[in-house]
Amino acid sequence: MRPRSLYPLFALLLGCLLLAVLAGCGGGRRLISKDQEISMGRQAADQFERENGGQSTDPAAVQLVSRIAARLVPVTKPPDYPYDIRVLNNREINAVAFPGGRIYVFSGLIKHFDSNPDKIAWVVGHEAAHVARQHAVRRVERQLGYEAIIALIFNKGDAPQIAGAVASLMLLDYGRDNELEADRYGLTYAHAAGYDPTAALAVLQGFQDLQKHKPSNLEIMFMTHPGEDTRINHVRDYLKNQGWRGAYYQP
Repeated sequence: MRPRSLYPLFALLLGCLLLAVLAGCGGGRRLISKDQEISMGRQAADQFERENGGQSTDPAAVQLVSRIAARLVPVTKPPDYPYDIRVLNNREINAVAFPGGRIYVFSGLIKHFDSNPDKIAWVVGHEAAHVARQHAVRRVERQLGYEAIIALIFNKGDAPQIAGAVASLMLLDYGRDNELEADRYGLTYAHAAGYDPTAALAVLQGFQDLQKHKPSNLEIMFMTHPGEDTRINHVRDYLKNQGWRGAYYQP
């Protein structure tokens, strides 16, 4: 065997060692760098956008979300992700966030909530929390496995296939703890941006009503997430503890 043929094996072993060290260090160490997170998220989001209706050309919807983004992005923590919030030309009642800051608000969700800025702002804040709290990228680290992560680190592998896998993961349930955390941070972001955070209760009630009347509609946002009663009570308690009141909640 010629020495040159050992290079790929050496790179693979070095990558495995690097990942093993990072995984064993504790303290929330990342397997994917921030630059890789942003690049991977953009690739996955671009593919998702092409396959799910493309960007909306409705000027009213685009302007609404642009105004919300201009107020919400500066108050997210951390604020250094390159957030890119778009309207997807898709009639499903949904929203989704990708690693690195790309967020899609589906046109169906905007229509369902009558383009109400307070309601849409909380949804955008909730999705931004999945980015800011690194729920999205940590899911990728857990689910794609070391082989795919090594491919990303060494710029190898089938990029479209990886992008498709990332996009599919973003539509799945984050789990109870992450969703409740995103709810809280969404409230905080909406309040800090000057929106009525109590609108979150109207949004969750709206999803609950949809589930009752259209239980087969699996595209409804948060269908697989914690039960709406749990989330409504959690949001109400948080609003009460913060002393926040508004059009949808008067303690």
